[in-house]
Amino acid sequence: MTVADVIERTHEPVTTDSFARDLGRLGVGTDDVVLVHSSLSSLGWVNGGAVAVIQALLRAVGPAGTLVMPTHSTELTDPANWRAPPVPSEWIETIRATMPPYDPATTPTSDVGRIAELFRTWPGAVRSDHPSASLAALGPLAEQITKSHPLDDPHGPGSPLGALYRLGAKVLLIGVDFDRCTCLHLAEHMLWPERPRVREGAPLLVDGGRQWVSFETLPVLDSDHFLPVGADILREGIATAGPLGEGRGILGSLRSIVDHAMRLWEGKPIPA
Repeated sequence: MTVADVIERTHEPVTTDSFARDLGRLGVGTDDVVLVHSSLSSLGWVNGGAVAVIQALLRAVGPAGTLVMPTHSTELTDPANWRAPPVPSEWIETIRATMPPYDPATTPTSDVGRIAELFRTWPGAVRSDHPSASLAALGPLAEQITKSHPLDDPHGPGSPLGALYRLGAKVLLIGVDFDRCTCLHLAEHMLWPERPRVREGAPLLVDGGRQWVSFETLPVLDSDHFLPVGADILREGIATAGPLGEGRGILGSLRSIVDHAMRLWEGKPIPA
């Protein structure tokens, strides 16, 4: 989508002030802990782009609130597992040997949008240590949320998602649907913790040097399985939807969303 396309479908500019008002009407409040998934283009033409959106989010939660965003870097995984697309088998050892190590300060995000990419570098933001499934946080609870992120528990109770569940956080979807809602991975990890694990690996900084580290982790569901769950969550009023700029936002309790997903999936075969 070009800038001209965005301007064409925008009735009036989205500003820090107007977006903060939209967030308040949707239900984002001061002191909230909010996990944000976002699409900047969904909002229409934003004066200041991602900077204005983050400023509005910070204003909405206030100095006592904490913002959290996924800052995943999914390319820092074992190339032997890559399927979309796969790489030639003869490349695998070269990729493992030369892939730059994960560094929370410099490793860019992938597939989480421009707002999250800017947020990871925002003054005061801290980022968890998982090479592929990190989250970044800003606010009084940021260190508590990000301090533990085990390699073998990227989305489970010991991860930042687990911390958000225990803290009673909210989930905010800005112009995206539940297929981008990472806390639903927490639901699957809590419901099916005994699934066979898969072999993974990533380049890490260990004692000041680069090292390829192998580990085992639970598989994750394809996020398309989350869309029916999200539709049911909205029907049941567990989350609410409303306008954000030219797009739509969805806001709900992270714990309620996770618990509802577990109720829906309980007793059913694990989706393929």
